Amino acid sequence: MKEDFGCSNANPIVRRGGAEIACVAEQAHAHCMNLFQRLKDVALPEFGVEDDLLKMPHSVLVKIQYGGLLGLQRSMKLSAEPRSAVDDINSLVAAAAERFGSVDAIPCGDFCDDIVSYKLPGRRKRK
Repeated sequence: MKEDFGCSNANPIVRRGGAEIACVAEQAHAHCMNLFQRLKDVALPEFGVEDDLLKMPHSVLVKIQYGGLLGLQRSMKLSAEPRSAVDDINSLVAAAAERFGSVDAIPCGDFCDDIVSYKLPGRRKRK
């Protein structure tokens, strides 16, 4: 799943719990966090959950993040056919902010169907 969503600002880091990604661009990170919060604001009611990490299933956050990015990509019509991957999140968010005037003006409510219908990949079987 992580392989399907790349970013030019991603810096892989290793932590005790496994590999993670850190953003190397402060402004781009702020834009992405703003967009993610706005996506959560419109999508959480669709799932009937509150913005509470102790009560919300992790799968809901994953659907919001990845489904929201795919919805944004679809709305930008950057590809002739629907895609299940985003090659560069930074470029996508920057292009959307330019088209709509700012990250705050991106019509996140238009992506609810993409978020709700996003299919999580199946679990890998342990050997």
